[in-house]
Amino acid sequence: MIRLTTLRLAALCVSAVVSLLVPSLGQAQSAYSCTGLDSQQKTAAIEGSAGIFYRVEPDMRMFNPFSDQTADQMAALSQALSKLGTTLIYVPVPTKSLAMPDQLPQAARDYGFDVNIATTVYLEGIKKLSKRGVLAVDARLSLQAPLTDGPSFFPTDYRMTSAGAAREAKAIADVITKAPGYAELPKGRFDTSPAGKVAINSPMRSVLQRHCLLPLPPAETDAYSSNRVQGSGVARDTSIFGSSGGGTRVAIVGTEIDGDPVANLAGFVAKATGLETSQYAVPGGGGFAAISSYLTSSAFQDSRPAFLIWANPVSENLASFGDQPFAELIAAAGDNCRVPLPVMVNLQTNSVVADLTALDAGQSYTLFVDANGAPAAQAQFDFTASNGLVRTKSVFRNKDQVKTGRFYMPMTGLWPEGAQSVEITLDVPLGNAPRVLACFN
Repeated sequence: MIRLTTLRLAALCVSAVVSLLVPSLGQAQSAYSCTGLDSQQKTAAIEGSAGIFYRVEPDMRMFNPFSDQTADQMAALSQALSKLGTTLIYVPVPTKSLAMPDQLPQAARDYGFDVNIATTVYLEGIKKLSKRGVLAVDARLSLQAPLTDGPSFFPTDYRMTSAGAAREAKAIADVITKAPGYAELPKGRFDTSPAGKVAINSPMRSVLQRHCLLPLPPAETDAYSSNRVQGSGVARDTSIFGSSGGGTRVAIVGTEIDGDPVANLAGFVAKATGLETSQYAVPGGGGFAAISSYLTSSAFQDSRPAFLIWANPVSENLASFGDQPFAELIAAAGDNCRVPLPVMVNLQTNSVVADLTALDAGQSYTLFVDANGAPAAQAQFDFTASNGLVRTKSVFRNKDQVKTGRFYMPMTGLWPEGAQSVEITLDVPLGNAPRVLACFN
């Protein structure tokens, strides 16, 4: 019995030593000698094949919320834009795991990720929009190109390469060219020329590298320059906030995922459609920063594009910020802000008080304040009831987005009898002759 126990102990010791030297069957070896990637707090990640790294959040997430209410709000925005000649096209930008599923490691399954379930949820969101008459782009299959043709996303970053942007542009162009009104628009010829390799600043790669002994693939991509080579018209400012009217036929708003100028998404869309295309993205601004700056700008109001492309990461929950963001977009997109309100301006407190007593308490309104170009990042709305009670609602802009001095606030969550007045305070001095209008919903 003693001899048998000794043999068992020896076998256990050998097994323990072997387990330290040889990876288990379920644990893949790292090609870059990386350890602890998924335990870091800032950018938890897993290593796939061919040097492709995925973030645990949101790439391992299968369910990305897109409620019926959000789809209804998107439809209302589409209708408001359409009435004044702009067609909305929504692009739910797939996660890296949906765009590059072939390089996912076994560890993805350990996190419960199933690409088939994630794809079904992704397509369900597009179906909700299609049922409501909203044009939507499924860029997923286009992005799933062979790795030999260049990755759609940087291997060590969460952003899109120029190869991915070219594929996304093709999916967008396929929807634009089939949309009503496209055939009648004047076209030009655009060309994209290679401009060498460009490396981007990648905080994600830097964080990953701290956990790897061998150098990770650089975050670099082919760069392109895009130019109009044929078409009528004189040279003009075609930036999305440009001063020349009628320049932009396609406006793309979104995030840094596909909005980095290095990716050249706008150039590829212009080449594929023959339409002047401009793009604006706010890094770290989420789904609403870029589109709220653009729709509230004088550039949009004075010269609306034929097509507005809203590219938003599918992982971004548009319902996270209450009803104000969509109410603002819908009011800015339409032509229903027609009721000027009496105001008193207090330049010392950067505020304006508007009288609301003339408004019908049974109607639904969104208030519009125009501070005439004041670069405000915050607007506070203090609503006062007839009994003196006050309710406060605020709008906050991203620090990096273009400040237009225009804010919209829905008059929801107040009292059944409505409010008597509202004091709107900005974080910067008001411009000349600020005005407040009520918009019919």
